[in-house]
Amino acid sequence: MNTDYFVADRPRAVALAEYGPAGTEVPMLLMKWVEPRVLGSKLWAIIDDLPGSASSDGLPFDLGQRDAVEEVVLMNNSEGTSGIVQIADGFVQVLAALSAGRIPAVAQRWSTAEEWFGPWEPNELDDTVEGLCDLARHVNGRDHHMYMWWSI
Repeated sequence: MNTDYFVADRPRAVALAEYGPAGTEVPMLLMKWVEPRVLGSKLWAIIDDLPGSASSDGLPFDLGQRDAVEEVVLMNNSEGTSGIVQIADGFVQVLAALSAGRIPAVAQRWSTAEEWFGPWEPNELDDTVEGLCDLARHVNGRDHHMYMWWSI
């Protein structure tokens, strides 16, 4: 599953719904399988240093507290094989504020989430977290938001 994150205003985000942001001028981070509802929410809770839960991975997870998806902006078909979601502004703000010094520890803890398809090597997710932080810093003004385009 492609999960491409990008920054745009809402009309531009909607215009990118069919084919995604690749090949356009918008700031973006092209990824696979980094869906925001669960993995993004866990990353947000880790950045906020919430205590672990009783789940098998011991990671914080409470969508009532930290839901990284603000809203589904557009689903391209009834099967849900592609579409756009807006990333929660609160999550974008904590990503933008995350210091470079914390990235390795945050990424290491995030790498233990049970939703990943396999184990990660140490520091393997550092670039992913850093890329999300850099992208979050492109959000400027109330008309721009971070979005994620998915395609299965």
